[in-house]
Amino acid sequence: MASIGQRSEVQSMVALVKTMTNAQLKGILRNEGLAVSGVKASLQLRIIEFIERLSQGGQIEQYDNLKRVIYATAQRSMPRPSTPQSLSSHQFHSPSATQTMPTPHCPSPMTASVPCHGYSSGRLSFKDSPFYTVLQQLTSTVECKVREQTRDSVELKVVLSQEVASRLQADPNLRVMVYCAADTGLNQYTKSDIAFPHQVELKANLDEVKANLRGLKNKPGTTRPADITDYIRKKPAYPNHIVMTYALTTKKFFALVNLVQRHPIEELVAELKVRKTITKEQVLREMKSRADDADLVATSSVMSLKCPLSTLRIAVPCRTVICTHNQCFDAYSFLQLQEQAPTWSCPVCSKATSFESLQIDQYVDDILCSTSADVEQVVVEPDGRWSNPKVEDVTGVSGVTPASEDDDLIEIREPGITPVKQECPPTASFTLHRTPAQSREASSTSSTVRTSTNKRPAAQVIDLTGSDDDNDGGSPIRPPKRLAVNLLNRSLSRPAFQPHNSGVVNNKVPPFAIQVSPDSTTQTGSHSA
Repeated sequence: MASIGQRSEVQSMVALVKTMTNAQLKGILRNEGLAVSGVKASLQLRIIEFIERLSQGGQIEQYDNLKRVIYATAQRSMPRPSTPQSLSSHQFHSPSATQTMPTPHCPSPMTASVPCHGYSSGRLSFKDSPFYTVLQQLTSTVECKVREQTRDSVELKVVLSQEVASRLQADPNLRVMVYCAADTGLNQYTKSDIAFPHQVELKANLDEVKANLRGLKNKPGTTRPADITDYIRKKPAYPNHIVMTYALTTKKFFALVNLVQRHPIEELVAELKVRKTITKEQVLREMKSRADDADLVATSSVMSLKCPLSTLRIAVPCRTVICTHNQCFDAYSFLQLQEQAPTWSCPVCSKATSFESLQIDQYVDDILCSTSADVEQVVVEPDGRWSNPKVEDVTGVSGVTPASEDDDLIEIREPGITPVKQECPPTASFTLHRTPAQSREASSTSSTVRTSTNKRPAAQVIDLTGSDDDNDGGSPIRPPKRLAVNLLNRSLSRPAFQPHNSGVVNNKVPPFAIQVSPDSTTQTGSHSA
């Protein structure tokens, strides 16, 4: 087993390996006769496992040779230090000196062996956010030097204490976050915006951190800190390695890891409800003052009850104290948007605002409580009175519901009354009876249905039924063709008709015959060719 001193050396070598490029890793593997295939993470793990195996196996000579190769490779990749805060050469040539000469502001001697570009001598502070409260700084502030044409990496080592580890496991709102800021020359005297290099990659224990590290384009201060709570081991004294790789930077950056307390949106909305509000009397007084102004022509206006951000009905109406409009937005939607990209501007008038300037409007809240959930807007008079246009449109001026546009399509069906807008009577059913072509005599029984085997029947018998009882329980009857109806009408208009059972007239077959049933509800006619 490795001694305590060797364990510290192993951790220092592992930290160096995690900051090397693929070419450097492959050079070390070739020197030791190991495989050089695979992605960068595989190369790193292969070297780290080889270091652990040599350290624990007691192969001192091979272990020392590997150690010299790693330190030599790391030294060649680092620029020559120009300031006392940069890495000194003794950090690589003398591992024992690394253990006894910690870098300023390092929480423990172990942090001094982290291969970084240097640490900021002053304390870096960031602008306050209502969503996070910084409780403790977990690492020193590391400096990321300018890299205009190449890329580089810095590492932050997070070692949790027993108390912090227990709190992280118990409180889900306790988070570990990486903060970064650009060098403005006044970082030690002013609060900085969170800003990461444009091309940056963040890894925690070799796992890539999925986070938006850019924010909105051309809008400083819209970047959030990187939450790495789910990527670190919440164990006491466990070294969590946070590596940030960046490239093509024209200015320096500073990075560190903080322990923060997250404030959920529900908690912030509850705080808004208990703080000072914009009273209804104050709103009415301001509206009356504007209406009495002789230089202004006050007219009624339409106020939307939907949030301009979510387009949903407002739940908690709020606006800033500096806004002159009565239109509000939903507190939940606004805070959710600011948590993702903190622009802090009013969505109605685009004025700069802050969480401290937000207040709930009781005038709009009273309108929301007095209207149903489907009301989307109201009409506000200059004196503050409001009305629901939806109710006025439904009731009309006299309080009577106006006629619908489709009233002329409503049909009232009563027995004995034919519907107005129908081309054919819907209650009449037509039954076609076909007689054989060989028979020239009229049918003696109107209820008998005869079918013809000929393709083109010579005659058709039409049964006009005025009752709906024939269709009860049966399949739907196919509606008659218009040609048959017109033929029936023309036949009924002829002057001469004979009873159905009268036989022939003048030794000739009548062109058309109609039989009237005793109940006067069924007429049967036949037309012979």
